[in-house]
Amino acid sequence: RTLHYYDELGLLTPSEVTAAGYRLYGDDKLERLQQILFFRELDFPLREIARILDSPDFSRQEALRQQKRLLTLKRDRLEGQSRVFMHNIRFSFVLSRQAVRLPCSQSLG
Repeated sequence: RTLHYYDELGLLTPSEVTAAGYRLYGDDKLERLQQILFFRELDFPLREIARILDSPDFSRQEALRQQKRLLTLKRDRLEGQSRVFMHNIRFSFVLSRQAVRLPCSQSLG
């Protein structure tokens, strides 16, 4: 379905469609698909990906360098979020351990 959708958008067209309706993709199309998937992993909208890949100035090498930089930034952001998450879990645990426990004689009800 995804490949059909990419074809509808003009983002990735098959190299050939057989009489039986099978879509065939050559090496150049597979490289383009790899680029699309890299950009999707980085949360780029499909229209932006099409604009980038169809630009006359598009350089596969430069795109790979840019994607590596963006993946590093995404990793760093996720690691920061993970640290905050773990801190909150530890803090919550400490608070729950320090909760005041009422003796049975003072329980409610």
